[in-house]
Amino acid sequence: MELKGRPLHFGVQLQAQRTSWPDYLAAVRTAEELGYGSVWTFDHLLPFAGPDDGACFETLTTLSAMALSTERVRIGALVNGAIYRHPAVLAKAAAQVDQMSGGRLEFTLGAAWAEREFRSFGLEFPDLSERYQRLAEALELVKLLWTEPRATFHGRYYRLEGAACEPKPVQSPHPPITIGGTGLGSLRVAAQHASRLNVVGSPAKCAESAAKLRRLCEDIGRDGEGIELSCHPTLALAKSRGEAEEVAKRIAASNWADLESVREGWLIGAPEDVIKGLRRYIDAGVTHFVFAIAPPFDLGALELMQSEVLPAFS
Repeated sequence: MELKGRPLHFGVQLQAQRTSWPDYLAAVRTAEELGYGSVWTFDHLLPFAGPDDGACFETLTTLSAMALSTERVRIGALVNGAIYRHPAVLAKAAAQVDQMSGGRLEFTLGAAWAEREFRSFGLEFPDLSERYQRLAEALELVKLLWTEPRATFHGRYYRLEGAACEPKPVQSPHPPITIGGTGLGSLRVAAQHASRLNVVGSPAKCAESAAKLRRLCEDIGRDGEGIELSCHPTLALAKSRGEAEEVAKRIAASNWADLESVREGWLIGAPEDVIKGLRRYIDAGVTHFVFAIAPPFDLGALELMQSEVLPAFS
């Protein structure tokens, strides 16, 4: 199935928190074996909800291990936070992951939001306006490092003086760029640089964000239809609606979330319910799906998705 000339894409985000490395790696490999097109981690220093205790895997080392532990799937992090690390360091690491994966990296960037992580680790957490400005500068800087033999950049927050980034990414001119977020600052950066916009939320929120993005693209003379719309709803899928509701309650509880406040942005139910939910997103213009899976990873749901849901969209 295609929408506006784009085939539908289905991937999986495995939340790299409160789990063990063997369990995480097994889930990554299972997602690839089942035929999903991409597998993603996240970018956090602490579990992103609830108490700070529990494992939370470092992002770039996790991506490197994913690159070497898979053969086909594309890999990425939804989404790298622009202010967790200097963008030149991120550009170097991302280029290396693209090399290690044989050109399978999906590069992502967002303004970052988990303030408590920055406070806990003693990292600067500027206001939202500055984070958007840093996001914009970071994208310019990263692209220069990937495409120029030596990069010089003089921004308000970042500077480069004849910096070399070798080896370059395998993908030319660089890996696809996904911007995550729905704020005006993120959308402006997406209009300038993105090949894809990733949104968390309901189909209506996805459609609204896409409409804003198209208007911003018009302002700068870019065709907004060239930017793919992506979302990553949390998945609670089971054979029956009752079972799926119990799964959703467990996931919400493990993330200290109010299920009713997030329900519109989740896919909850039996296969027929999830098919209807996916169609609502497709009607909103989404062609790229990344299903968020919380630990302990429900690999049975991934199998059920492949056997009873995704064939409806083939």
